[in-house]
Amino acid sequence: MNEVADGIFIGAESDVSDESLLKRHSIDIVISLTHSQPDTGDITRIDVPMRDGPQNSEETFSNAVDKVMQQYQNDQSILIHCSAGSSRSPSVAATAITSLTGITLTEAFNQVIERRPDTDPHDALVRQAVKIIKT
Repeated sequence: MNEVADGIFIGAESDVSDESLLKRHSIDIVISLTHSQPDTGDITRIDVPMRDGPQNSEETFSNAVDKVMQQYQNDQSILIHCSAGSSRSPSVAATAITSLTGITLTEAFNQVIERRPDTDPHDALVRQAVKIIKT
């Protein structure tokens, strides 16, 4: 699990079930981008099921970004996770960071990659991020 912006973390599905890890990082909310329903213990989980690649609607991607932004604006520390924490969660995080801070999407992706080097977003998710930022 890596903090990619103040209070915004990215992780893999395996991180979600480690309650001590979540508490150590003061995670308040887990936003799950998988189709499974991982046990987050006492920590609130918000499910926004997505798939890697072009199968996601723009509405689903936008919904995930909106959930991150809502929780962040409520001063919640957020873990966004997908299966490996390398494609869906970094794409959603970078898009939310852009919307929250005003930095460019390229800068946001670079920040995410710098802080989570195994980031490898699917091209279709990057295209969706660009569309959302342009609207």
